[in-house]
Amino acid sequence: MRIGMQGKIVFVYSLLILFAMQLSGVYLVKSLENYYLRNFAAGQVLQAELLSSFILRYLIEDEQQSDLISSLIVEFEGNVQGTETMVLDRNGRLLGKSDRSVSYSPGERVIQDDILLALSGNRVEGVRIDPETKIRYHTLALPIKDGASVVGVVYLTGSLETIYMTLREIKVMLITGWIIVLAIAIVISFMLTRTITLPIRGLTKRAAAMAGGDFSQLIDVHSNDEIGELAGTFNFLTTRLKETLQEISAEKNKVETLLKYLRDGIIAINKEGEIIHLNPAAQELLKFTGVQAEPESSGKEILRKFFSNGEVEELLSSKVSQTKEVELEVDGEKILQMHIAPIKESEHLQGYLLVLHDVTKERAFSRLQQEFVADVSHELRTPLTTIKSYVETLLNGAQENPLIRGRFLQVLEKETERMVKLVRDLLVLSQLDYQKANWTREKSDLITLVEEVLEQIEMEAKSKGINLRRKMPGEKVKVFLDRDKIKQVILNLLDNAVKFTPSGGRVDVEVTKDESFAFVSIRDTGIGIPAEDIPRVFDRFYRVDKTRSRESGGTGLGLSIARKIIRASGGKITLSSVPEKGTEVTFSLPLA
Repeated sequence: MRIGMQGKIVFVYSLLILFAMQLSGVYLVKSLENYYLRNFAAGQVLQAELLSSFILRYLIEDEQQSDLISSLIVEFEGNVQGTETMVLDRNGRLLGKSDRSVSYSPGERVIQDDILLALSGNRVEGVRIDPETKIRYHTLALPIKDGASVVGVVYLTGSLETIYMTLREIKVMLITGWIIVLAIAIVISFMLTRTITLPIRGLTKRAAAMAGGDFSQLIDVHSNDEIGELAGTFNFLTTRLKETLQEISAEKNKVETLLKYLRDGIIAINKEGEIIHLNPAAQELLKFTGVQAEPESSGKEILRKFFSNGEVEELLSSKVSQTKEVELEVDGEKILQMHIAPIKESEHLQGYLLVLHDVTKERAFSRLQQEFVADVSHELRTPLTTIKSYVETLLNGAQENPLIRGRFLQVLEKETERMVKLVRDLLVLSQLDYQKANWTREKSDLITLVEEVLEQIEMEAKSKGINLRRKMPGEKVKVFLDRDKIKQVILNLLDNAVKFTPSGGRVDVEVTKDESFAFVSIRDTGIGIPAEDIPRVFDRFYRVDKTRSRESGGTGLGLSIARKIIRASGGKITLSSVPEKGTEVTFSLPLA
């Protein structure tokens, strides 16, 4: 059974009060007992001395008158109630007694220790208890002296029952008083301790509510004592704890939101290798490794995808940050980079943090950069080599020959123009890549724009014997576009179609539309593109027939630029081709 603080305090107070009352009661009763006994004994001594003074003259006569002595005793006891009296001579023989004394007969010698001591001249007092009635008696043996000689003894026996009855009554009154006082003390203790325990109960109740997350409970402060200070401190603690938990919750939400939408995979494992946290990005990235990771599952399985078993154990025992890059192939190529760092608290190892980063695009971009630099270097090397060799030839004396000089200068002009065109296309592509190109979008008629380009390319097509046909709708097709950039796209596509279509071939240009988009299709009957080359025709510097493309003055960037412009305009571009039959390129633009 649980006893509350109030009950304990009241119990202790009650014990202290009860102990104090008992101690004082025992002292009082004992003092009264001693007082009554002293007074009783003093009264007996006074009675005995008075009686001895009356009897002395009879004891010193030669003939002792026992009848007279007995009558004096009876007369004496009539004034003193509850006392038995015996008078003995110097030899210890009974001379007279009260009627109640039946133990000895007159003339009989009484042999008792206290009487014998009295006959030797000593006053003897004592208390005896009747073994049958259990009544206490006070006895007094007083020697009767004639000068220095003892001539007899007065022996008094008085009952103490009246005294002890009085003491018992006093004890009953004391006990009754104790009960009343104790009851009052308990009530007062309950009332006093209630002023302490009630605020403490309130503190306990509000502390329990606070432990459950309810920080709205505050304690009313009604006093300036220690309880009031405790209540004020508790209210301050509640407010500060609420603010602190709100700050922690806000920071936790920030971290959880950050981890949730972070593209890198974050995995936390304890020092036993069990996963204690992982974000959605980590779960998605780990799918490529074939690991289905969940909280509380083993993180060693993840590590074994990147390390050998021995390396895993070494890593888990290490406290040094490490970086590991691994390449995994699932439905293609996927490159994951893992960073491992120990999690410490007060220099004690708590676990490890694994950061997974998808570097596939970075590696692909780096590879494209390398290829781009190599392609640019290759594209520039050919015309520069040609220019260098022709200039050296001219400097070595060929310039003296007018025919050779003129032909060489024409070659130099052609290669220079080719380099200028290459640099111009590279600048355009760079601006599109980094979104630095200037766009001037306006609502225009797509048919008019296509017709303008057809007029530009028509002379070249006729010179090659190519039939240039067009198929346009009977109404205007309004689109929102940058005229110069879309015109460049159409010109590049038509230029490619004319270049790679042999004499006698045909190039068809068709404009159509649906509810949302306008479509421009350019079909030729040229040499076509092999199926394996189609996925790469939009790559930079990619040529199906590199020799023929260079001879025609192409840079290998036209289709790359076209795709960039069309995508930036909100459309799509597609290419289909059949070798030796022809190629069709179609791009779309959203209607205005």
